[in-house]
Amino acid sequence: MATVQELYELWAAESKLRAELKESLGPRGRDWLFEVFAELGPVEGQLVVDAGARDARHAIRLVREHRLRAVALDPVPLHADLARRAVAEAGLEDRIEVVEAPIEAMPLADDSADWIWCRDVLVHVDPPRAFRECARVLRSGGKMVAYVTLATPRLEPLEAKELTEAVALVRESMEGSVLEAAAASAGLVLVSAEQLGSEWRERMIEDGEWDASADALAIARLRRREAELVERHGAADVAAAAGGRLWGIYQLLGKLCPTIYVWERRA
Repeated sequence: MATVQELYELWAAESKLRAELKESLGPRGRDWLFEVFAELGPVEGQLVVDAGARDARHAIRLVREHRLRAVALDPVPLHADLARRAVAEAGLEDRIEVVEAPIEAMPLADDSADWIWCRDVLVHVDPPRAFRECARVLRSGGKMVAYVTLATPRLEPLEAKELTEAVALVRESMEGSVLEAAAASAGLVLVSAEQLGSEWRERMIEDGEWDASADALAIARLRRREAELVERHGAADVAAAAGGRLWGIYQLLGKLCPTIYVWERRA
């Protein structure tokens, strides 16, 4: 550990480290998830289930890029409405079916899907139930591509508790070992697991798509006036506002680690 004198001399001196930290590391962006899917070799006419489709943006892109059929599945009525509207505007009603249902209880036939696309969903659900459903729905040889944000040892217990309550997380679903065990128990074989860490957030900042300082400032203002804001807007609204902003900042700080999994159902 540096002494006080050594510390202030380090801060005062010209630093090669400071200059190096200003250089981009060429972080992968959000399109990389689509590149992972493309490299797995989807075939025209196959069925992809977008589990947690929100406004069906990803389902629409997958269908257009690979000439697939899709089920855009989401349990939130607002999301289902947005998805139907987007699919209609894209002119893809004949290739994308919107279904209002959760990943834990998909109203789809056994062995009916070639692909499951699952982004930002697994942290909100019960892993054993979700993976059993995915294994049931997938055909033999079918694959599940999942983007999930995992907790790291840097995430303190109080931070984990507050974040879990704020953004409706299932705490154990943020542990890679829990997800991997649940998937294996359901009969899914792990093909790959790629940790992205802070890359997407770095790229979003570099591309001007996200202002981390604005989120940090909003959190600071919220903390200073928390009691007042809770009284005016409600505890749930305030917690969600903080949690949504902390999500990205915690990724930058290494407290959360976005990870891309590929699982395969084998006979």
